Amino acid sequence: MNVNPLKSIWDAGGTAIGTYIMHSRDIATIQLAAASGLDFILFDLEHRPYDYETLHDLCQVARLVGLAPLVGPEEISPFAISHVLDMGASGVLIPHVQTPEDVQTAINGVFYPPHGHRGRAGIAGHNLYNPSHSSVEEMEHYNSNVSLLLKVESESAIHRLEEIVAPDAVDGVMIGPSDLSLDLGIPDQVQHERMLELFDITRKVCRDRGIQYGTHVPSAEGVSGAVSSGASWIMVSSDMGLLSEGWTKASEAKPK
Repeated sequence: MNVNPLKSIWDAGGTAIGTYIMHSRDIATIQLAAASGLDFILFDLEHRPYDYETLHDLCQVARLVGLAPLVGPEEISPFAISHVLDMGASGVLIPHVQTPEDVQTAINGVFYPPHGHRGRAGIAGHNLYNPSHSSVEEMEHYNSNVSLLLKVESESAIHRLEEIVAPDAVDGVMIGPSDLSLDLGIPDQVQHERMLELFDITRKVCRDRGIQYGTHVPSAEGVSGAVSSGASWIMVSSDMGLLSEGWTKASEAKPK
């Protein structure tokens, strides 16, 4: 029983590499991600069209091939969070976190009592339909291993980040760069001085608290820089982004 391979990577001081799965509903995409050596994939329900049946199937395949499927729930509510975990997600990336109360709501959805209020699903996607351990053992394992990750996407949230990440249950934080730039009134200027200052604050809080700092890079060329900046989980583009990048390069290489 290993609900989340990311934990062992981080415990060993390693860096986890993954990508967004934005549109593909084909299990072959998940198998290819694993065969390529990725550590995790992320499904973003805030913006993307996945229904729960599709999400369940893709999370199951990801777990079976050794990937950590992470899910960004469509809202901050105990049901939206616990439901995707019951389908087999290894962890959640909570979007638009603004307050300590948001984090407490997430904790209640992620963890079984006494740490939270997650309900018990029994034989379901979370245990790959294999109840080989007692309920007590299983719940203890999940409480120790499911990842609670936060996405901060506003200046106000970053300035109170120390308070937001105070609970020991928080495993890591990343900035949502596009929405942060919108919040600052400088759309898509992700290298703007004000943006870089907020990235520095986020990195420092993560370092001081001993939690995992995450980031998103648009291509593989950005991975080494992200590692140098202290990131221990890095999302590289997306299924659609990488396809578009490769096909565009192929198109540009044709004879003029």
